[in-house]
Amino acid sequence: MTKELEALWRAMLCVIDGNRDIETENALETIEEALKRNEPMKLKTKRIKVSIDDYRIDDYCPTCDEELYATSNYCPHCGQKLDWSDDK
Repeated sequence: MTKELEALWRAMLCVIDGNRDIETENALETIEEALKRNEPMKLKTKRIKVSIDDYRIDDYCPTCDEELYATSNYCPHCGQKLDWSDDK
């Protein structure tokens, strides 16, 4: 079971029991993080100097700031859903 599903299960049990403690709060934070990662985010781009007069543009994850080498719907490092569209 993933940590997100485990957190959801724990939070549901605590809400049913009427018991809201630190474990419930942690579980709810984990669920919130997972939901945020599933919202598509625009990529970060960085201009990298490769020679005196030449630059290249690299794509980076907006959440973990790791460089992205392939077009994928999710960041392979942190799982953030990515929006590759050119729309601003």
